[in-house]
Amino acid sequence: MDKYMSFAETAYYFLNQGSGFSCGLSCDIPLYKSVNLNTTWHSPNPVSDGYIAISPKHKEIYVAWAGTRRIRSVAVDAMAIFEDFAPDVPGAIVHAGFAESTNAVYPHILKNIRAAAEDNPGYKIVFVGHSLGGANAVLSALKFAKDNEYIKDAIRVWTFGQPRVGNRQFSEYYTEMLGNQTYRITYQGDIVPHVPPWQVLGYQHHPLEIHVINKDGDFYVCQNTVREDLDGAYRWPTIDTGVADHLDYFGKPEITRFDPLIEW
Repeated sequence: MDKYMSFAETAYYFLNQGSGFSCGLSCDIPLYKSVNLNTTWHSPNPVSDGYIAISPKHKEIYVAWAGTRRIRSVAVDAMAIFEDFAPDVPGAIVHAGFAESTNAVYPHILKNIRAAAEDNPGYKIVFVGHSLGGANAVLSALKFAKDNEYIKDAIRVWTFGQPRVGNRQFSEYYTEMLGNQTYRITYQGDIVPHVPPWQVLGYQHHPLEIHVINKDGDFYVCQNTVREDLDGAYRWPTIDTGVADHLDYFGKPEITRFDPLIEW
């Protein structure tokens, strides 16, 4: 888990293609010595940032999405209205802000993932993200699976502190396509997995949730069903949740290491 959270954290830095993993102390660890930065993206409106990297050592291609880093991305988080996911998936609707920030760069990442997969046959394609980036990872992974069913089995999805993405029909379709290849990590009283609210708006999480229950990293594997497991994050009343646990997935993201300038 910690490895994939490291890649999710790195997406918060505005990496530039050609400069490698230039993110200070966060990248000054052995993990990045054998990873090659492939491409990056920075969409100003709707906001979306991330990168694709390749690890010959682990035989993995990483598609990493940044979470809420720029002020404008807060507006994306708050846009809780629905839109249709795809015409051929009737009844499946998703958070409009998450969909728009994913779709803004999807053609770019589709082209680059396909090229990386062709150049590195047999590699796993791992989508990762924290917070808003987790929602982007889920949507882009599902779109890629739909568009490239011949390599769907190579996909893995690791999200950390991910909000709810769509309604029950969306979550059922996602589970059918990628449920056995997805690991949705939640941590103690993190508030973000509780939003948007299902009671009012009908949002529904997808499996598989792995709920980390303490700072030692002990965890509970939730039931692999499309519903809220009462022993996972949902066991915390929303009123008792907060932001502190959202910023403490294995000590990450370490926000004091980011560029202090908050960008619009």
